[in-house]
Amino acid sequence: MRRFRFKLEAVRELREQAETSAKEALARELALGRDRDLELAHATARLAAARKASELAPDQEIDVAALRTLQRYVERRELEHAVAAQNATIQAERIEAGRRALAVAAREREAVERLRRWQERDHALKAERAEQRSLEDIGVRTQRPFVPPSAA
Repeated sequence: MRRFRFKLEAVRELREQAETSAKEALARELALGRDRDLELAHATARLAAARKASELAPDQEIDVAALRTLQRYVERRELEHAVAAQNATIQAERIEAGRRALAVAAREREAVERLRRWQERDHALKAERAEQRSLEDIGVRTQRPFVPPSAA
């Protein structure tokens, strides 16, 4: 019997490539997510430092211009923090979308792989049956009828 040939091999390879691409895209998004989280941590630290620097002692005197400058500095740090938090949130959504895309690609590849395994088992079973029939045919052709020894 002929060797097994999966007719959807090209589709299987495409699904495999799609899954690999989804893995690579997710890896890039995860790396970018780490960067965004690090930026957020730094922005949080800078904001805390700015707030601490803007705290005045109860008996400390400061002119209006310096107070306004401190306030703008804290507001800039708050804005940087808000932007970093928004970027981290957006990146987390991208990561989740990448995970979903990878899950879909893996399911599609696995479906084709299951079909391939099923067809390969079916082919092996048919080959085994054909071989069994051939062996039975050979056995029938070579078998001679039993002739008991004569009692003479």
